Amino acid sequence: MRKLDKLVLRSFMGPFVLTLFVVVFILLTQMMLNKMDEFIGKGLGVVVLSELMFYFSINITQTALPLAVLLSSLMAFGNLGEFSELTAIKGAGISLLRALRPAFILVVIITVLAFLNNNYVVTKANLKAYSLLYDIKKHKPSLDIKQGTFYNGIPGFSIKVNKKYPDGETLGDIIIYDHSGNAGNNNVTFADSGRMYTVLNSRYLMFELFDGKNYEELPKSGGTRRKTISDFIRSSFSSSKMVLSLASFDFKKSKEDLWISHYYMKNIQQLSTDVDSMEMGILDSKISIFDDAQRAFGRYYRNRITMPSEYIARKHYRDSIGVIKQKADSVEYRNQAEAELMMDTIDTVLPEKLKMDVIDIVPPGKLNKELKLAKQTQAVTNFPGKRTKPIKAINTFQKVNDIKVKIPPVRIQDTWKKLPVSMINIDSIFENKRTKGQGLRFALSETRNIKNKLNVQASRLRNQKLMITKYKIERNKKYSQAFACLVMFLIGAPLGAIIKKGGLGVPVIISIVFFIIYYIMTITGKKWAEEGAVTPFIGIWGYSFILLPVGIFFLKQARNDARLLESDFYAVAVEKFRTRFFKKGLLND
Repeated sequence: MRKLDKLVLRSFMGPFVLTLFVVVFILLTQMMLNKMDEFIGKGLGVVVLSELMFYFSINITQTALPLAVLLSSLMAFGNLGEFSELTAIKGAGISLLRALRPAFILVVIITVLAFLNNNYVVTKANLKAYSLLYDIKKHKPSLDIKQGTFYNGIPGFSIKVNKKYPDGETLGDIIIYDHSGNAGNNNVTFADSGRMYTVLNSRYLMFELFDGKNYEELPKSGGTRRKTISDFIRSSFSSSKMVLSLASFDFKKSKEDLWISHYYMKNIQQLSTDVDSMEMGILDSKISIFDDAQRAFGRYYRNRITMPSEYIARKHYRDSIGVIKQKADSVEYRNQAEAELMMDTIDTVLPEKLKMDVIDIVPPGKLNKELKLAKQTQAVTNFPGKRTKPIKAINTFQKVNDIKVKIPPVRIQDTWKKLPVSMINIDSIFENKRTKGQGLRFALSETRNIKNKLNVQASRLRNQKLMITKYKIERNKKYSQAFACLVMFLIGAPLGAIIKKGGLGVPVIISIVFFIIYYIMTITGKKWAEEGAVTPFIGIWGYSFILLPVGIFFLKQARNDARLLESDFYAVAVEKFRTRFFKKGLLND
C-alpha cells in the first residue's frame, strides 16, 4: 500500500469512527427522551435499560451510517485541503480521483457491511428491542401509595392512607379493602396508624397496623328453600400485621414469537416470501368477490359476470389443492371413494336414457344393494333411444324398474334465469301498486346489501394492498439505506476538497443540511408510496436519483478546482453573464 493510500485512509478512518459514535449517541438520546414517560416511575433496573439502549443503538446504525460517512468525508478531505496536502498531491501529478480511490473502496466495503447489518443484525435487534419495549410499557409503575386517595395497584386490594408522614413508612388513618375473594366489599380493615415497608428483596409489602378493627361478611347457604343468610364477623386489634404479595410488580419478558411476524423483524428473503403470499391472497380475495357476485347479482345478471383468465387459472389451481387436502382426511376420503364407486355402478348398470343431469339416489346403502340386484338379474337393460329432455317431477321419487330416483323440481324462476332479459316482460311486475311497492322495496334492499358487501370487500383489498406496500417499502429500505453511504461519500468528499475546511465547524453545518434533505426526501417518498402516489421503488430510491447527480456535479467541480463556496466565484460568473448578453445587444435599450 502506498503512502498516499495510508494517508487518506488515516484521515478518513479516525473521523468516521468518532462521528459514528457521536451520531448514534445523539439519535439514541433523542429517541430515549421521546419515550422517557414510559420508563419513569416503573423501577426498572440498569440492566433492563442498558439492554434496551443496546438494541436500539443497533437499530439506529442504519440511519447513522450515511450521516457518519458524509461528515467524516467532509472532515477528512477538508483537513487535507486546509493544510495544502491536496495541493501537494495534485502538484505531484496525482489526480483527485486517484486520491479518492482508497477512501472510495473503503466506503464500498462499508456499504456492503451496512446492507448485511440491515438485513440480518438489525432485524434480530428489532425483535428484541420492540418486544422488550412492549414489556416495559405493560409493566406496572413502582409502588406509590399517595395520601388521601385509594391505591388499586395491588391485585385484590384497595388501600387508602389519609395521612402519610415524611419518613415514608409511618401512616395514619388507614383503610384496606380485601377483594381477593371476588365477593365484593365484604372484608374491610380500619386502623388508626401503622407502618409500611417491604421485605424479602421487595417481594412482599408488610403492613403493621395499630388500634384497628376488621369487619367481614361470610356468606352462608341455608338450604334450597330458605334464603341465603350471611354471618357477620367484627374483631378489634391493638396490633396486627398484613403481608401483601408484590409479584405483580415483577418485570416479566413476553415471548418474542409474538412479534416475529412483523415486517420490521424480517430479512429480505422473508419479506419477498410474504409479499408473494399476500399477492396470492389478494388474487384469492378477488376470486371470492367474483364467486360472491354470482350470488349477490342473482336474478338476471349472474351469468353475465365473467371472470378473467388469470383468475380462472388460479381458481383451478386452488380448487385442485383443496381436493388434495380433502383427500388427506381419511373419513372424507372414504366417503368420496364410496360415492365414486356408486357413480361407476350407475354408469355400468343404467342405460343412457336414465343418465340425467342431476340425480340423487337415497339412501346410498339401499341403492348399492338394489343396483347390485338389478345388475345380476339384468332387469334394467336395452332401453331404446336417448333422452333429450330432463324428466320433470316435483319433490317426488320416480320408480324405474324398482329403483328410486329423485328428480329435482323444475321452477319457473330457474327457467327465467336462463332466458335473455329481452324475452322477459319486466314491466309486468309493476302492474299494480302493491306489487310495485314490494318490488321497489326488494330492489332497494338487494341494492343496499350488494353495496355494503362490495364496500367491505373493497376495504379488505385496500388493507391487503397497503400491507404489501409496507413490506415492499421495508425490503427496498434495506438496500437504499446501505446505498446512501456511497451517495453521501460522493457528496462529502468533493465538497471537502472544495471548501478546504476541516474540524467540526463548516463540515457539520453542511452535513446537517444534506442529511435533512436526505431525511425529508426519504420520509416523503415513503408517505407517497403508502398513499399509492408512487411505487415503493420510486418512493424509497427517489433520493438517490436526485442526490447522486448532485454528488457527481460536486466531483466534477472539485477536479476543476472550482470555488463554489467563495463569493469571487459567483461575482466572476455574474460578470461573464452580463458581458455575454451586452455583447449580443440583448440588454441594450
